[in-house]
Amino acid sequence: MTSQADAAKSASLSITITPPIMGPTVSVVVTTDDQTLLLKSQPSVTFSPASNGGNTVFVDENQVYQQIEGFGAAFTDSAAYLLNEVATAADRESAMSNLFTRDGNGIGLSFMRNPIGATDIARSVYSFDDMPAGQADPGLANFSIAHDQQDIIPIILQAKQLNSQLKLVASPWSPPGWMKTTNSMIGGSLLPNVYDAFAQYFVKYVQAYAAAGIPIDYITLQNEPLGVPPNYPGMLMDAPTQMVVLRDHVLPALAASSTDTKVLIYDHDWMWPDYPDAVLADPMVLNSDRVAGIAWHGYSGTPGVQNNFQSKGNYETEHSGGVWVSDQVKTDFEEITQVMRNAGKTFVKWSLALDENRGPHTGGGSTCSPLVTVNSGSGAVSYAVDYYTLGHFSKFVMTGASRIYSSNANGIVSAGFVNPDNSKALIVFNDTTNGQTFQVQWGTQTFSYALPALSGATFTWIGQQIGGYVVNAQSQIQASSFNSVSGPQTEVSLDVNGGYDVGYANNNGNAVYKNIDFGSGVSEVSARVASAGAGGTLEFHLDTVDGPLVASVTIPITGGWQSWVTVSGTALGATGIHDVYAVFRGTVGIGNFNWFKFR
Repeated sequence: MTSQADAAKSASLSITITPPIMGPTVSVVVTTDDQTLLLKSQPSVTFSPASNGGNTVFVDENQVYQQIEGFGAAFTDSAAYLLNEVATAADRESAMSNLFTRDGNGIGLSFMRNPIGATDIARSVYSFDDMPAGQADPGLANFSIAHDQQDIIPIILQAKQLNSQLKLVASPWSPPGWMKTTNSMIGGSLLPNVYDAFAQYFVKYVQAYAAAGIPIDYITLQNEPLGVPPNYPGMLMDAPTQMVVLRDHVLPALAASSTDTKVLIYDHDWMWPDYPDAVLADPMVLNSDRVAGIAWHGYSGTPGVQNNFQSKGNYETEHSGGVWVSDQVKTDFEEITQVMRNAGKTFVKWSLALDENRGPHTGGGSTCSPLVTVNSGSGAVSYAVDYYTLGHFSKFVMTGASRIYSSNANGIVSAGFVNPDNSKALIVFNDTTNGQTFQVQWGTQTFSYALPALSGATFTWIGQQIGGYVVNAQSQIQASSFNSVSGPQTEVSLDVNGGYDVGYANNNGNAVYKNIDFGSGVSEVSARVASAGAGGTLEFHLDTVDGPLVASVTIPITGGWQSWVTVSGTALGATGIHDVYAVFRGTVGIGNFNWFKFR
C-alpha cells in the first residue's frame, strides 16, 4: 500500500509542475571576421527566466540616453555619377533599394551627407558660384545648383522616395574661390569682407534644394576646418572665426530666410575638442535653437570625448573605411558601437559609392572604401564589407530610436536601443581572437549566445521588460560599462580581451556603476589600470561621488597608457546593493582604467 500511495503522490506532484514561462523570441543576424557570414540570419533564440551562465551583458530599457537620427554615407559627386550614369539600370535599382529600404537585404540608410560643391571624391573642382579669375559676385547673382541637378539631386530624390525619413547634413569643402585669400577653392581662408555673402551662399543653397524637393536638415560651415589640403578643395577656419561668422552672419541669415535648417559646428576629428569648446563658449551660440550640435570625424582621437558635449547633440558625420584599415569588421564594430555608447546620434561613412579604382577623385588619394562599388566598365554593383557592418545598425535601429543601457562584458562590447515601435535591438561584438559565450540579461529574462572570434551580431525582439538587474560585485565589471560619466572618456583598449577602457582622467573625474550587489560584504578590490602620466588613486564610493569610501587602489606609472597591471586594495563597509562611483584622484593625466571586481 505504501508503494501505491507513494506512486499516487508522485503522480500528483508531477501534475503540479509547470514549465518556466518563456520570454520573447529573439531574431539574430551575424557577420564574421572572415566574412563567410555577412549580415546573415541565424537560428533564433528565446529569452528564459533561467540564468544561462556568466559574462553577462545587462540590458535595461528603463535607462534611456540619446535619440538616434540615423546612419549613412555621403552623396559625393562621384557616388551620384556612378549610381546615376554608370551602373546598369537593374543594378542601380537593386542597389538603391538595398541602401535605402529595409526590404530583403536592404540596410535602410537614413542620415546622409551632401557636399556643398566639390570634394576630393569628385570629377572636377566646382562651386555653386564660380567666377572668372579676378572677379567676385558678392550679390550671388551667378548662384546655381545646375551641377547637382544632373546626378546628385536625382539620386537623392530616389533615396527619399525609398526612405521618407531620410535626413541630410550638407557641408562645404570650400566656398567659391573669390571668397578666399587664395582666390581658389584650394587652400586659403575666408576673406572678412565676404562674411555676409558666405552666409547667403548657404541660404541660397538651402532654398534651391528645397525648390528641388529636398529639405536640408543641417549644415556645417566648413568640412575639417583645421586641415588645408594642398590638392583638393579645403579651407582653414579657426574656432574664433567660426564663432563670429556663425553668430553674426549665418544664424541671422538662416533666421531671416524662414528655413528650418539647423547648424552643426566644427565638423572635424575627435582629437581637437577645444575647437567646439571655443565656439560654444559664446552664450548666443550655445543657447541658439539653430545650433543643434557638433559634427565629429573619426580619423583621430576617441568618440569618448562626445560625452563632454551633451548640452548639444553629437553627430558623427564622416569616417571612411580604407586600405589603411587592417581589419574593417573589427574597426567598424568597435567604432560604431563606441560612438553610440558615447552620446552619438548618427554614424556616417564617407562616399556612398566609388569605382573599382576607388574613384573618380580630384586630388587626394584613392585609398577610401565605399559602401558599394560600381564597375566603370560593366556597370555592375558590388558591396563592400562596410555595407554589412553599418547594416547591423542601420537596418535594425530606426530613426527616432533611443539608446538604452547595455553593459559590456569581458571581451564583449554592446549597444542597445528601443525603437519607436517599442521593438528592441542589441548589437554585440566579440572583440577577442577566440570564440566567446556570453549571457544577455533583460530584466529577469536571459539567453546565452556564442560568437566566433571578432564577429558581431544584432539581436532583435519585441516585448516588455519585467524587473531590473543587479550586478554581482564579485564579477569582473568592465570600466566602460558605466551608467554615466563625468570627465573621463572611453577608448579602444589593447589589454587582454580588447573592449574599451576609461581614460583621459583628471582629478575628480568619475564613472558611475548602478545596482552593484555586495552581498554580506567584501574585503578586497582589484582593478586593472595603466598610466604613462602622473598616476594617482582610484577610489570607490557608495551612492554619491562623496559617499562612503569603501576601497581605493593606487594607479602606478606603468610606462605606457596601454601597459596594464592589476592592483588591489582593502575593501570595507559595503553590504547590500549600491551604486558605485569610481573617482580619480590626482592631478591631470592620471591613468586608464579597464575593469574592477571585489572579493
